[in-house]
Amino acid sequence: MLTSLSAIGSAACTSADPGNAPVAFPTGAERDTEVKHEACDMAAANAQRFDANGDGKPDMTRVPDASGRELCRVLDLNFDGAIDVFVYYDPAGRERRRESDYDRDGRADEIVSSRDGAVFLKERETNFDDKLDTWDYYEGGRLVRRERDSDGDGLIDQWWAFNDPTDDRCALVAMDRNVDGKPDPETVLDLCAEARAKQAAMPPRPQAPAPRPSGAAPLPTVPVLPAGAPTAPQPGGASPR
Repeated sequence: MLTSLSAIGSAACTSADPGNAPVAFPTGAERDTEVKHEACDMAAANAQRFDANGDGKPDMTRVPDASGRELCRVLDLNFDGAIDVFVYYDPAGRERRRESDYDRDGRADEIVSSRDGAVFLKERETNFDDKLDTWDYYEGGRLVRRERDSDGDGLIDQWWAFNDPTDDRCALVAMDRNVDGKPDPETVLDLCAEARAKQAAMPPRPQAPAPRPSGAAPLPTVPVLPAGAPTAPQPGGASPR
């Protein structure tokens, strides 16, 4: 059954099932949820500052090392004087880390990590408590799985497996309701099961006629007689009406 993401989030929490004996949190299962900022010395003497809108405030600051290679970049994307993004580069000049502040509170809400220029991890803070709660994992540029701490207790209680390479809205979602640190098999939801069932039940579309091979003789045409023209005699001597 297709279930909304909000319903999944409200249903999944790391608390014991009603009527069952309380269970202890699994030792060592706690996730590091601190939003960690990597230093970027935007006040460095050799930092290069650019004012795109002429308001006297830098909208982009490039911080190089002693050799001139760019280490990191600081961006004010909406010209409000507050930092929106920190970008960090590897020795080859490719982006390796990006910290983004979407709610303009001066703290990162998303940290994107890349290797050889390709994203492999996104860490996000989604409920305004200044703690990471969502970890998205990528392979070959595609989101393949997600882990979530939906109730902010430091324990993963949702596992998402994105099982349709053509649609990143489709996933198998499992939850941990007995707080043992493992997904409960009976909770698995297929977010696109209903849509796939409807598509499978639809009649197949009619196939278009195959194209004629190159050089084939043209199909005979049927002549169109002008109005009132006599028609050919009918078989058996019958005259047309």
